[in-house]
Order: sequence, then structure tokens, then C-alpha cells
Amino acid sequence: MLPRVLEPTPGQARSWLEEELRSATYHQTSLLDRVLTWVQDRLADAASSSADLRGAPTAVTVVVALLVVGLIAWVLPRVRRERSTRRPEGTVLEDPRVTATQYRERAGEARRAGRHADAVLDSYRAIAREMSDRTLLDDAPGLTAHEVSVAVGRAFPVRSGELSRAADLFDTVRYGGGAAGLQDAEDVAELDAALARSRPVADPTAPVGGT
Repeated sequence: MLPRVLEPTPGQARSWLEEELRSATYHQTSLLDRVLTWVQDRLADAASSSADLRGAPTAVTVVVALLVVGLIAWVLPRVRRERSTRRPEGTVLEDPRVTATQYRERAGEARRAGRHADAVLDSYRAIAREMSDRTLLDDAPGLTAHEVSVAVGRAFPVRSGELSRAADLFDTVRYGGGAAGLQDAEDVAELDAALARSRPVADPTAPVGGT
């Protein structure tokens, strides 16, 4: 007799797979690997509750295979949709043609319009652009917010804590869907202004690169 663990209703099968795909480790492996591992686990459960699974008729194997194929066909479109809407963290300077002054102007306009998140982003971009122009950043267009904060923090160690917080805020707003308030926007703008009028402790002729 077919073990009960291999006879889920469509609703049960869907529920099992949804629960498995919500696992944090799912995002570290491919869909196929995860599904195959899940199926193997289910078969192992079945084997432990059956005296001799190898004696099951060939039809059982076919049914299990069809079930797996059906589950994959059901979940793949959803995974593709989720991945298409998920944006990974990227570089700070998406357009290297924009100057630090232009970023500051954009940030000021955003603050006045109440678009505090946009103001935070452009003020932080102004920092990256300014430091690149001053040859204190290597490969600025390819650096993430965290890499910018670490690199600039080496040249301005007294500002390293503020830079780290500004980088976290940048990533939260840009990629985490977080919000920013007026104080956040003003803090990053003030940090940009302070860095612009400060002299680095490092030799300006020796660029500070990312991590």
C-alpha cells in the first residue's frame, strides 16, 4: 500500500512547497536543488514509515514524478515574478555624468518638496562624487554605499560613524523600501557639507579604495 506521506492532496502539496520555499536558505541555492532536496526528504520520510518501499509498483514512481513536475511548474512562475521585483543592492553612483554640485541641487529641491528619501540618496551621492573628484575614492562608480563609507572613513576617521549611518540609511531607503524624515535628509546633507570643507588625514595623492 502507498504510504500516506506520498499521497498529499493538491492543497497539502502546495502548502508543503510554500513552507519549504519560505526558508531563508532557499535564496542561497537554485530552485531545482531545493525542490529535489525537498522530494528526497519526503521519500526518506516515506521509507521510514514503510517496511519495503522498493516493492511499490512502477506506477507509484510515475505518480511521484508527475507530482514533482507539477509542483515545479506551479512554483516557477511565482519565483520568476518575485525575482523580477526584487532589486539587489547596487552602486551609489548610477550615472557618473552627474556632478556633486548637481546632486546637491537635486537634494535641496527634494528637501524643499518634502521628498526626504530622495534628498538622502542625492546627498549621499554628492559625497561619493565629491570624494571621487578629490581622488579620495578609487573606482567610485563601482562602489556600494557601504564601500564608500569605509573608504571615505579612512580619509576622515572622525566622520566614520556618521558615514556608516548614512550608508545604512542609503541602503534602507534605496533597496529596503524604508522611509526617511527631514532630520535624516538634513543630517546627510550636513555630513556632505562637512566633508567638502574638511581636509583628509590621508595623503590625497594616495587614493583610498573600497573594501
